[in-house]
Amino acid sequence: MTDNHTPQTTPPHAVPTGGPKGMIGAHDTGESDEINLGPILQAVREGWKWPVALGGAFAFLAVVIVLFTKPVFNASGTLYLAQAEKTQSAGSGSVDGVSLLSGLLAQGSSMETQVEIINSRDMIERAVLASGINAQVWQIGHRPSALTFAGWKLGGQRLSLYAPGPQALRALYAHVTDPALQGETLTIRFGQAGQYQILHHGQALLTGKLGQPAVGPELRLMLRAVQPHYVPAANTQYHIQISNALGVYKALANSGAISVVRGTGVGDNAAKTSYLVTISANSTDPFVARRLTNALMQTYLNQTRSWSTDQAAATYDYLSRQLDKIRTALSNADARLASYQSKSGVIAVSAGAKEMISQLADYETQRSQVKITLYGLQQIQKTLAHPGGTLNPYLFSSKDLVMNSLATRLAEAQSKLIALQKRYTAAAPQVVQVQADIASIRSAISALVQNQEKMATQQLQSIDAIISQHQTDMGKYPHSELEVISLTRSSEVLGKLYMFLLEKQEEAAISKASTLTKNRILDTALVGNLPVAPNAKRDVLLYGLLGVLLGLSVVIVRYLLHPGYRSDEELRRRYPFLPVYGLLPAAHTVSRNKETVFQMPDPRSGYGEALRLLRGNFYLAVGEARGQVVAMTSAVPGDGKSTLAFQLAAALAQDGKKVLLIDADLRNPHAHLAFHVTQEPGLAGVLAGRSTWQAALHHIAGIGIDLITAGNTPPNPSEHLGSGRLEQILAELRADYDTIFVDTPPFPMVGDILTIGPLADRLLTIVKVNHTPRRAYQEHLQGILGLNRPVGLVINGIRVQGSYGYGYGYGEAHTPPKGWRRYLAFRNKKR
Repeated sequence: MTDNHTPQTTPPHAVPTGGPKGMIGAHDTGESDEINLGPILQAVREGWKWPVALGGAFAFLAVVIVLFTKPVFNASGTLYLAQAEKTQSAGSGSVDGVSLLSGLLAQGSSMETQVEIINSRDMIERAVLASGINAQVWQIGHRPSALTFAGWKLGGQRLSLYAPGPQALRALYAHVTDPALQGETLTIRFGQAGQYQILHHGQALLTGKLGQPAVGPELRLMLRAVQPHYVPAANTQYHIQISNALGVYKALANSGAISVVRGTGVGDNAAKTSYLVTISANSTDPFVARRLTNALMQTYLNQTRSWSTDQAAATYDYLSRQLDKIRTALSNADARLASYQSKSGVIAVSAGAKEMISQLADYETQRSQVKITLYGLQQIQKTLAHPGGTLNPYLFSSKDLVMNSLATRLAEAQSKLIALQKRYTAAAPQVVQVQADIASIRSAISALVQNQEKMATQQLQSIDAIISQHQTDMGKYPHSELEVISLTRSSEVLGKLYMFLLEKQEEAAISKASTLTKNRILDTALVGNLPVAPNAKRDVLLYGLLGVLLGLSVVIVRYLLHPGYRSDEELRRRYPFLPVYGLLPAAHTVSRNKETVFQMPDPRSGYGEALRLLRGNFYLAVGEARGQVVAMTSAVPGDGKSTLAFQLAAALAQDGKKVLLIDADLRNPHAHLAFHVTQEPGLAGVLAGRSTWQAALHHIAGIGIDLITAGNTPPNPSEHLGSGRLEQILAELRADYDTIFVDTPPFPMVGDILTIGPLADRLLTIVKVNHTPRRAYQEHLQGILGLNRPVGLVINGIRVQGSYGYGYGYGEAHTPPKGWRRYLAFRNKKR
């Protein structure tokens, strides 16, 4: 043979004659549970249909899924965050009055914070409303549907397939205040000159004009034509569905449709920070993905610009208003002084009066400065009253180190909170802890502001008292001089105050200019020509590979969980004390139909060659003895015991032996069906004394064997077999036959072998690979070995790679195995 399973058998004369029960326990454990790669590979070769079938089925399923899946397109754009770069370069060394507490601007300007802000819920909701993807508008009878992958392929794989038509409309900033209208199909009816009404069940909800914002009690939107200058004709009707922007955001977040990725340096600058952020969006409509990406970038720029300028602009505007008032008062004071001097003739005042006027001007300037400080502190208190308020850095003094430190800590904590809220719920311990830290810092700032406000109020009261005292002291001067002093004081004080406010306004203007965002859209959104999903080749390959792996898993699991013996090698390892009479390949298929006429295998086939080798080994075991009674047994039905008994008996008959086959399976008789003879008289009738064995004997012409059928099934088969009559019959038959084969029921399913076995000269136990359960065969072997009879093993159903045919399959030199050579030598000696 060209196979590892060459049927070299253990010499039958080495059969132990009894008492090997203890050997079963010694050899039925240990190596029996080892996994041999050879049998596993053999099982994979035999079960190749599983991975092939499942791999093909999964690949076909992938093709179907891909064809009916809607392709997803990606649009991406790039933002340049110059503000973050400027803040990073400025560091902590800010100029006095410029970019104080820069970390407070937009709740921190670090790259990590900016990425979190872009990816925040509020920013995406604003972008959804600005892009109008939460509202779908279509002309009645022409509702667009997303293309499948098959439709996109058949359409030429062009983006123009998704382009809106010339009469398409788009609803921007659409929001429904009535939850009952969300997702409802509303009707848009146009009138003259782009006027329209939005109706729900015939009731008007909103009236507006194309291209202009429209606000109603239940919804608001701005309806716009996709193509410029298009105005629907009168009585044209459209449908519109508006979804909640929050729901759209959740859907985008759950699907990962929006991605915000921070860039990294390249080359020599790989370790440095990149201030570029790539924003991308996925959608089944490439134009929707592009609109959403552009809207998100523009929304971020608008919002950060507003955050950056609002606080500084508020202070600048306050100072501008104060300057306007002081400028007007100063002009009036100068005019009055000049008018009075021209009328009274008093040109100058005394040195003491001038000194007093100068002091009053200084005190008035200090008073204005304290009032500005109070204004700033009051603004801080108002901001702290709102949990989400942003502190204005201009309101702080650059010399107030404690306030600066608290404000910096607050900005860092708020940035950390934004990052945590993206990953955890509001009840998460990390979020709760940061919120507690923010509340503690804001409380500390509030307490510090209250103390400073109290001190400023006391300082203002002191200055007012001093000014009042100076005004009283000025009453000692003459009336004419006093009037000049009063007018001169007003002009001097207002002049100094004007210069002071002008200086503060310049500082505010610098602060406002420094907070103007320089963030820019570097690259507008661009849509790829090919969809990012599905990837047909990859999906089909992965699905097919998954099917193959699943099929292999099924094969291996079936192999590992199979209760039977996996190979003849495993049987030999487990029971090395049992002589192997023969190895029968599984290539010979035998019908399980009991009525099938018995047929011998083709002598040139592998099975026929293995059967002849079994016959030769049987001769070696029996020798020259005549009248041998051989009981054929197995552990479970289907091991091929009865078929082998028929075939071995026929093989001996073909060799000139006189052979008798007895069907001793009184519970399940079948020999009469296989050979098409009458069931009665049979063994049951002979044992019951109703007939003789001579009357029950059938000669099978063409095969050359005699047969005694089982007969009609008796109600008590065990009692018939144990009556002693069988022993007498076998003793009479021994003289007339060379070999008597007794086909017995499976043991331990039926215990008849324990009665028949002691009457036999030897036992042949048949095991079928991948069929006979290990536990059942172990119990079977323990029972028959206790009968103290020679036991031979026939292994059925082995798998071979070569042919057992005549002239083939016995190795490269075509030499027969050792067992076959012994058999040939025995035959030549006998002849």
